[in-house]
Amino acid sequence: MQRRFIIEKFGKIERAEIQVSPLTLFVGDNNSGKSYLLSLLWAIYSAEDTSAIFHNFTQLQIKKKQEVYDQLCKFVLEADKNPEQEIELSSQIFVDILNEILEENKDRFVASIFNSDQVIIKKLAVEVDQEFSVKIVSQREERGIEFYFVQKDFAITFSDGVRKDNYQLVTNVLILNLLLWFLKGENEAYSFNTVYLPAARTGFVLAKNVINRVGRQIAYDISEYYDKSRRMQIQPFTKPVIRFLDMLEELSAENKTQYAEIVNWMEQSMTNGKVQYGGEAGAEEIRYVPEGSPDSLPLRTSSAVVTEVTPLLMLLKYGYKLKTICYEEPEMCLHPRLQQEMGKLLIRLVNSGVTMITTTHSDIIIQHINNMCQLKEIGAPKELMDRLELLNKDVIDLQNVAVYQFTDQGAYSVIERVMPENGQFQIHTFSDALLEILQQTSEVQDYEPEQEG
Repeated sequence: MQRRFIIEKFGKIERAEIQVSPLTLFVGDNNSGKSYLLSLLWAIYSAEDTSAIFHNFTQLQIKKKQEVYDQLCKFVLEADKNPEQEIELSSQIFVDILNEILEENKDRFVASIFNSDQVIIKKLAVEVDQEFSVKIVSQREERGIEFYFVQKDFAITFSDGVRKDNYQLVTNVLILNLLLWFLKGENEAYSFNTVYLPAARTGFVLAKNVINRVGRQIAYDISEYYDKSRRMQIQPFTKPVIRFLDMLEELSAENKTQYAEIVNWMEQSMTNGKVQYGGEAGAEEIRYVPEGSPDSLPLRTSSAVVTEVTPLLMLLKYGYKLKTICYEEPEMCLHPRLQQEMGKLLIRLVNSGVTMITTTHSDIIIQHINNMCQLKEIGAPKELMDRLELLNKDVIDLQNVAVYQFTDQGAYSVIERVMPENGQFQIHTFSDALLEILQQTSEVQDYEPEQEG
């Protein structure tokens, strides 16, 4: 099932149709809405703001919901008497229900993301590529009554069984799980494995202890259940930034990383040393150990490239299994050679099972991705791979990459999907800027002062 998000009149964005691929890149002009859209997708794919999306879920009077609700209630009650039951419902019904709920709660949802009611969105909707039957099978297990979602390959078990006093709750849980699936494609109703790395991540990492000491949770967060009558008068951080700070506090040196190979490569190829934290560092702060040195340094005394890469490195080293990373401008502070390495890192993360949604102004990252797509297309010849010092995990299928161009039109921005040309993504705003500077260079070098008569 392929899903598209339809967004209209959101910040500067006039309209966007976004289909997230394993590697999704937002490119284009500054102040054109890339970070806005990245924040919105983070909130959709994380569990953070589902309470805002589905606010008053059971009370919404939606005709289609009532129809499917009655059918599922009957199915659930029958499962109590005869557990071997099944039901099939049209996928379009759930898409329609979801879009009616999104229409009802889109303002609350956006307010919960940005901690402000000043960000406007006219439309937020989901489309799927084709209609199909949603099949649910019930069966009795030792743990209770199980409801198995065939297309999702996912089951929910109710240990207390199904009774007349809880069948409505069971029905609502089934509907909510299906709606979440159509929204974000997760098997889990609630998932905390989606993270956001903001553009200002270095400053937040260096100042996190100070921020926490002044009471961040009280001073900078407002209720998920946005209430204009109780609106705080301060200007808080956005929710992605707040959760980024939470993430830093939740990291632990005791966690066993699932990304050890990627971490080791980053420390060898990008930071030229190890980043340590907590018990591993011998102190409750982030430390940097330069390669070949027996001593560690406070992170604040290390180079810009180390502090810039550290948030992602810590997440991979001391965090948890990741599903999605929303990454703002990964090329910040990186030399062109390291920008190419960052392109390699993005692909390796995708090939390890992480969905990467990234904003970038780096033509080097884009070109590296183009090269890796072409290598995949020609079958990654061993002789060529060896010569380029590349591994199979460094290449990526063109079909797993989506690029969206953001163009600032003044009062609004236009978002268009960039389709590959001859197997490559051509970013015209990048090439136009390069041509302009080359033209300028040519005119400066060829200039000859006018001869006085």
